[in-house]
Amino acid sequence: MNRNNIFLTGDLVIVKNVSTDETETYLKVRRYATMFKSAYDMDAGLWDNMKRQLIDDITGKNVICLIYEAESMKVCGYIELEMNDIHKPKVGIGILEKYRDRGYASEACLLLLHEALEDGDIECIEWMALYNNEASNKIAKKLGGKIVRKDPLISKEMMEGWKDDDVIKGTGMLCCNVYEICRR
Repeated sequence: MNRNNIFLTGDLVIVKNVSTDETETYLKVRRYATMFKSAYDMDAGLWDNMKRQLIDDITGKNVICLIYEAESMKVCGYIELEMNDIHKPKVGIGILEKYRDRGYASEACLLLLHEALEDGDIECIEWMALYNNEASNKIAKKLGGKIVRKDPLISKEMMEGWKDDDVIKGTGMLCCNVYEICRR
């Protein structure tokens, strides 16, 4: 999959890889169209750390795209494939709140995942959805995803690296359904 030349069009959205000129737009969307928004609101240092990594990711091996509303050409979200395992990349998606419940996430996922699964190296795509995130679970199932396991939202390795264990212990760690979406 050529991560630098993605331009996919659907009825509702256009999915296009992020160029370096679009870094600020991507960061803004990534900051506000994520389940971690409230954590970023409470801890600016957390966002600053994440922002540096996101900037590096734009020019790295991951596939990072903006989602545009086809009708207005306004950016409404992001979608990305984390390519640490080229045979089983992980998908991440976020839609800005005012654009939710319009089918944009479903169509963007369908477009990018179809393109990715055409790549002979990719066997399947991994999708994580909080167990109580009905929209994300619905999209994963709609794309043919099958639950293969349940994982904590934050991995044990990440938790062990945090200095303040009380932050994690006090959260009642949420569980994610992990889906695999494979070629049909």
